[in-house]
Amino acid sequence: MTFSDRLRQLRQEKKMTQTVLGRAIDISPRMISFYESGNHFPRDEIILKRIADLFEVSLDYLLGHSDLREEDSLKKLCGTYRSLPAADRKTIMDFMEFLAAQNHHQD
Repeated sequence: MTFSDRLRQLRQEKKMTQTVLGRAIDISPRMISFYESGNHFPRDEIILKRIADLFEVSLDYLLGHSDLREEDSLKKLCGTYRSLPAADRKTIMDFMEFLAAQNHHQD
């Protein structure tokens, strides 16, 4: 997915108009339209950060480099995992594999 696709998707999920989004990040609704059509890309990283913060997504997600919206949650999860003893990490991995298999069979 491209930046323009992600921006439109995020805006529509929040049921925001281009005007409301523009006001929220301090740019014109016309520029939002240009971004969503793929005709322009934000020249200023501050605009990208405002959009990511507003929609509570990572810049990687916003730019289409990742499908993970909750980067901070994953970092916290990884940090907690690394702090555990090896035996506990193995237990967690075994349990995650079990859950994944259960979900796969339900599909």
